[in-house]
Order: sequence, then structure tokens, then C-alpha cells
Amino acid sequence: MTGHTRMSPLTALFIGLFGVGAVGIASGTLVVLYGMRIIDTKANEVLGFADNTISKTIDGLPALFDSLPRAVEELLSDRRAPEYAANLDVAADFVVDERSKGRRPVLTITNKGSEVVSFLAVRVAALDTRRLPIREWTEVVATPIALEDGDWRGPLFPGDTRYAVVSSSWRTVPADRAEQVIPAVEISDIRIWQPSEGL
Repeated sequence: MTGHTRMSPLTALFIGLFGVGAVGIASGTLVVLYGMRIIDTKANEVLGFADNTISKTIDGLPALFDSLPRAVEELLSDRRAPEYAANLDVAADFVVDERSKGRRPVLTITNKGSEVVSFLAVRVAALDTRRLPIREWTEVVATPIALEDGDWRGPLFPGDTRYAVVSSSWRTVPADRAEQVIPAVEISDIRIWQPSEGL
């Protein structure tokens, strides 16, 4: 009669650790799968909510514009008009800047047409003698409203000439290079004010 062999303590330890590890892996897998199911459900709810909200917002824009105060509605009443560029004279020059002893860009814009320019952006470049750009930037010279902040210059009315002094110091040209710099300017965006119906 053969006796029953007993398991060594080391084997029992390995089997116990393996059993605990297997149970831990199975439990972790179940938790991850359940978490992914919850995330999927919540993500669908969030996406549905966002889609519904955006749709309602877009559908409600006309009513929102109708409910705006008359002054705000009037500010937003304009249209892009690239064809109006033929009515604008735009020029740039570099004038002496007393503070930096260099030369600062000044833009001159004349509205020769019969429309109010509610927004005008121009692209300005400083060219060297080979007509290669040293630096370039966009300057907004007409805005729907005028504020004390220099970047909000207000609309440009028919027959008016505007002089816009560019205040940023990095756009100033050193005095010793000023004679060699050629200013170039082009219109990049125009919007024309149009009265709202009933005004």
C-alpha cells in the first residue's frame, strides 16, 4: 500500500500565489470591461447632448439676432466686399520716431467711395533694396466701433482719410537702415456696413 505524498510548502506557496493571481486578473478584467461599458454609455449620452445643444443653438441664432439690442444688431450688420477695394487708397511710409530714434510705420487710408467701411485689415511688409521682405504683419485700420484701445480705430466713413500709426516697437526700423527700407501694403479683408431693415 502506497502512502499519500504530501505537497511541499514551496509548492503550496506557488499554487496559492497562482490562484490569487488568477482571481485578481479575472476580477480586474471584469472591472475594466464594466468600466468600458459605462464610459461607452456616458460618451454616447454626452455626444447626444452636445449634438442636441449645437443643433438648438444654430436653429436659435436668427431668434438671438432678433432679440439683440438695436445698437448691437447694427454693429453686426455688414458684409464682406472685396470689390470695394477699388475705392480705397492705401499707402505706407516710415516716419521718425522720437522715442526710439528709428522710423515707425504710418498707414494712410482714404475712402473714395460712398460706403462706410466697418472692417479693414491690411498686410504691411518692410522690404529691403532687393524687394525682399524683412518683416511683415497684419494691421487692422477700421473696426465696427471705436475704443480708446489703439487697435479699435472705428469705421472709415466716405471721403475720410485715416492715418494709422503702428505702435509696436518691433515694427520700428532702425534709423541707419530706414533709407534702405521700402514699405509695401495690400488690402487683405474689407467689410462694408449695411443698415438693418427699418433703420
